[in-house]
Amino acid sequence: MSISINAPVEVSNVVRGAQAASIFISAAAAGGSLGISTFYVRQILDSPTNVMLRQWGRMYHSGKAVFPGAAVAAAAAYGYVYFATTNSSSLPNTLEVSTSNLPLIAAGLCLSIVPYTFLMMLPTNKQLLPKAQAAEEDALFTKADKAAGAGTVYTAQQEQAAKQLVDRWGMLNLGRPILLSAAAIVGLIAFL
Repeated sequence: MSISINAPVEVSNVVRGAQAASIFISAAAAGGSLGISTFYVRQILDSPTNVMLRQWGRMYHSGKAVFPGAAVAAAAAYGYVYFATTNSSSLPNTLEVSTSNLPLIAAGLCLSIVPYTFLMMLPTNKQLLPKAQAAEEDALFTKADKAAGAGTVYTAQQEQAAKQLVDRWGMLNLGRPILLSAAAIVGLIAFL
C-alpha cells in the first residue's frame, strides 16, 4: 500500500468542516492531555499526599469523561473525510476522489489512545484509584474525627510511594498527547 498526499480536489463545505473539526479536536485533545502531564501533575505533586490523591482522582474522572470522547469524535471526522472523498462503488458518484489513506491513519492514531491506556496505564490506574477514593473518604471526616484517629495517616514511605505513582502516571500519560498530536499532523498533511 502506498501513501500519497491528496492532489488538489474540489471538496464540499461539509467535508471541509469535517477536515477542520478532525484536526482541531485531535490537536485540542493533545494539548489538553499534554497540559495535564506537564502542568497539572507537576503542581499536585507539591501538595500534601491526601490532597494530591484527591486532586489526581478528580482530574482522572474529569479526563475520563472528556478525552476518550474527543478521540472518538476526531477519529469519526477523519473517517468521514476518508469515506466522503474516496471513490467507492457503494457510495454515490457525486463524491470527490481521494487517493490518500492518511485520514484513516489519523483516525487510527486517535483511537490508539484506548489500547495505549489499557496496556500502559491500567496497572498504575489500578493502584492509584483506590488511594484516591480513600483520600476522598478521608476528606469527609471532621477535625474531631481525625483527632480521634479516623482517616488515613501516611507514613513517609507511603507518601513517597503515592507521589511516585502520580509522577509515573503523568509520564505514562505523555504517550496519549503524542498519539493525538501525530493524528493532527497526519491530518494536516492529508488535507493541505
